Amino acid sequence: MEISATLIWQGIINGLALGWIYVLMALGLTLIFGIMHIMQFAHGEIYMIGAYSVYYLTVSFGLPLIAATLLAMLIMALTGLALERFLFRRLKGQVLSAIVATTGLTLIIQSGAVVLFGLYERSLPLLATGPLHLLGSAIPKDRLIAVAVAVLLSLSLYVFLKKTKYGQAMVASAQSPEGAILQGIGPDQMAALAMVIGCALAAAGGTLAGSLFALSPFMGLAPLVKGLIIIVLGGMGSLIGAFLAGMILGLIDGLVPILFGHAWAAIGPLLLVILVLILKPEGLFGHEE
Repeated sequence: MEISATLIWQGIINGLALGWIYVLMALGLTLIFGIMHIMQFAHGEIYMIGAYSVYYLTVSFGLPLIAATLLAMLIMALTGLALERFLFRRLKGQVLSAIVATTGLTLIIQSGAVVLFGLYERSLPLLATGPLHLLGSAIPKDRLIAVAVAVLLSLSLYVFLKKTKYGQAMVASAQSPEGAILQGIGPDQMAALAMVIGCALAAAGGTLAGSLFALSPFMGLAPLVKGLIIIVLGGMGSLIGAFLAGMILGLIDGLVPILFGHAWAAIGPLLLVILVLILKPEGLFGHEE
């Protein structure tokens, strides 16, 4: 089969869009784990519920997509706050209990979503319509907007963590919890803030994915797995590593099916993770403990 330049361009743009959506998921997981030392396996369901919230806000209440997305991010942020206060705060230091609780929460939310939303797929309004002609190829505008939105959110988080008082407090709490407490930084407040930001980013990622592809009760599984892979590849706690690993995974998903077939696209990230774990277990930009 002849592979045209247009097909390659579309694969690159699709890969970048997917990669940045994966980054939004990975950033939330990294924040939550870094502050709370809990791997939030139900994070994919936050992503899914956020997307469905936007669907019903746009379809049932007629809100514009932007307003619905911001409201869904707020709803998921408050959901994250409640989860931290009434569930995760009680699981600090209990690794096995946290794994069981988050896995159980995943199954509960998935089952509830099947009952409430059904198994048939739905679609969100498009981010934009029509193609953009770039270097002789037609690129869908919605993919470019998805990339721009995800990049903006990721950079906003980067600036927040590096330049603001609360962001630096979160970094300090993740790097040295005991030292942060001695400086008057409350661990519970930082954990709540991590859940709020992580869940809001997941809702935004779910909205972007739902607009580009389709909604289903099981749509959160693949981004969750990709987010975990990004954390391993990039290195725990490294934002630059998360950005780079997200782009690598996205381009694998966008280009490898075109060039080599879907089978290689499925096993490629797993082979890459195994290779990194063998050669550099702390990740590309991680640090040895």
